Amino acid sequence: MKKLLYFSLMSLGFMALGSCSLNNVSVDNHLEKYFTANHLKGSFALLDNVHETFKVYNLAQYKDSAYNPGNSFDILTSLVALETGAVTDENSLIQRKNDSSWTLSRAFKTDDTASFISLTDSIGQKTMQFWMDSLHYGNKRITASEAAFWQNDSLRITPDEQLGFTEKVYFAQFPFQKRVQRLVKELMTQESNTLYNLSYKATWQTDKDGKGSGWVLGWEEENKRVYFFTLHAEALDSQADKTALVHTLKAILTDEGFFQGKK
Repeated sequence: MKKLLYFSLMSLGFMALGSCSLNNVSVDNHLEKYFTANHLKGSFALLDNVHETFKVYNLAQYKDSAYNPGNSFDILTSLVALETGAVTDENSLIQRKNDSSWTLSRAFKTDDTASFISLTDSIGQKTMQFWMDSLHYGNKRITASEAAFWQNDSLRITPDEQLGFTEKVYFAQFPFQKRVQRLVKELMTQESNTLYNLSYKATWQTDKDGKGSGWVLGWEEENKRVYFFTLHAEALDSQADKTALVHTLKAILTDEGFFQGKK
């Protein structure tokens, strides 16, 4: 069942995040079936940047619920690491204890927490806090006692904020060097062919109680148009994982008519 609702910019948080100026939102609850088929529950949003239309499943959770970013925080860490010179490009080696074989690209694509702990140590907590404050990233909170502070619940961000963040990465609208933003944008490329380009960062983590959750953030480019999406989900059972997240995303995008070069 689909409903067309009308919201002000402020009601969806787009004013603070700098997303496009749109005032209509299509709430599509039939997308729930793709979550449950993959043993998940959560929210999804799709922004058509050209036509300024917005589709969302589970609106209340999308705009009001905040979660730890998990390894989706690697996007911000990579931006800061490149900007500050902790690494120089995607092929730079990250200096990990007893292992210097990890490049930024490899660590980013495999969600290697140990590599990103090393990067944040190299950057320094004050510098990370400066950039989180400057970019208004979530609630901007670092727990000094936690090496991977982005995986605990002190740092939290909403799916709405994640979508705004992703859009700014794509358009290089952050106060980083353009080269830095281009490199991180390229790190997110997953599929590229004559019909479409699909870019995303998919992450999954299990908390101390054994509960799994994750994010998929990114965009799809087709016929010179770009569509931004954010998906957050929690496991319904032990069968849910990162692969289930990506399957859910692709099932929804396929249902929306993507991947055929006809959008």
